[in-house]
Amino acid sequence: MAPETRAAGGQSPISVRRALLLAIAIIVAAVFFLIYPRFFGSGAGTSPATGSGSVAPNGAPANVNSTHTGSAGAAPVAVIVAVAARQTIPITNTSIGLMEAVETVVVRTRADGLVLAQPVIEGQLVKAGDVLLKLDDLPAQAVIAKDQAQIAKDQATAASANADLAGIQSLATKQVDSQQQLYQAQAAAKVAESVIGVDQAQLQTDQLTLGYMTITAAIDGRVGTVNTSVGNIVHAADTSADGLLTITKMSTLRASFSVAERDLRSFRTALAKNKSLPVQILIPGDTKPIAIGTLAFIDSSVDPTSGTLVVKADVDNSARQLWPGEYVSAVTQLGAYTDATTVPLIAVQAGDSGAFVFAVGADQKVKKQPVTVVATVDDTAVLGPEIKPGDHVVVEGQLRLADGSSVKQTIQGPPDAVAASQTSTPPQTSSSAVGGTPVDGDLPTASTAVPQPSANPVAIAN
Repeated sequence: MAPETRAAGGQSPISVRRALLLAIAIIVAAVFFLIYPRFFGSGAGTSPATGSGSVAPNGAPANVNSTHTGSAGAAPVAVIVAVAARQTIPITNTSIGLMEAVETVVVRTRADGLVLAQPVIEGQLVKAGDVLLKLDDLPAQAVIAKDQAQIAKDQATAASANADLAGIQSLATKQVDSQQQLYQAQAAAKVAESVIGVDQAQLQTDQLTLGYMTITAAIDGRVGTVNTSVGNIVHAADTSADGLLTITKMSTLRASFSVAERDLRSFRTALAKNKSLPVQILIPGDTKPIAIGTLAFIDSSVDPTSGTLVVKADVDNSARQLWPGEYVSAVTQLGAYTDATTVPLIAVQAGDSGAFVFAVGADQKVKKQPVTVVATVDDTAVLGPEIKPGDHVVVEGQLRLADGSSVKQTIQGPPDAVAASQTSTPPQTSSSAVGGTPVDGDLPTASTAVPQPSANPVAIAN
């Protein structure tokens, strides 16, 4: 084999070519790793999103395929807000009650007799003294006639005894008759007079029996089920629960309901301040009171088995809209929160540390403001001093918000309130506002709007 030809310096041409090829390969690889991230979004080099060429410890780029989610530079979140208001909120207690009749009469007969007439019908409204039933009074009239005849007979006997007494007294003065005969004549006259008294008492008794033959109404009210009819014989000894019929006074009813023992003090305090404490009566499912009553009775003891006590209210039922035995909702107005700060209940959110709202500041950014919920009335929340009247709180769009998010707000509410709010800058949330002071004696009048039974203003529900 021919000897290898060497270039100057002692290196062969093959070694030089290998070195050149290796150098070219290194240069191409370096160029590839520098250019690839700029065109394909990966690899080492400067990141367009961050403007830096930081590399992770393992050699991978730091912010590969990352998206910036911070609030800086983000578009404002469209939300709907409501304006906190200052209101007087009634403090009420809502309970399920039962209407009761104040007066109910079970009509019975006080004498035996045959029913001859029934002038009244079921469901009829009657007045005290109206005839309900008429019984056969011929036997009673016959007895009265006999009594009168007996009285006439006994009066004649008495007259004869008195005449005999007068004659004996005349002879006794002349000493013709003895004193013994005088005493006997006097006794006979007295016996005859007393017999007349017995006869007259018997006549009065029989006249009462005759009066019992006509059964009249004892009170004003509505006739219930009539349990007899013409042709039946009724007996005074009949003690059935329903009697012949019932009469129920309908013009005034009483609402009876139970309240929890914890509410006793509130009821007593309110009643002490207002003797005509109003109680509004609603039919379940209705939104407006059907009648307004006055608290009349608080039971003298608490039922230890249930921890409740009975409360009753007298209700004017002149319009006949309520019925005894009917279930109702009784709303008792115990006081009011005066100058209370209120917001829509939907604005209040629940967090790990308690309730909060998103309050919109003057810079159109929201603040996650913790709040104290004093009470709830339907879809309205009474808040503590953390929110003041005029503050804007988010009522729709809270899920897209974080503390400090920029927002584009649309004000919810009546057109005049929206216009007034849009002409002014929303105030900053302040802790100096007063959320409302409960005043037991500041009771709403009967014309005050009634909260729905389904949502109790101060959660005093039973």
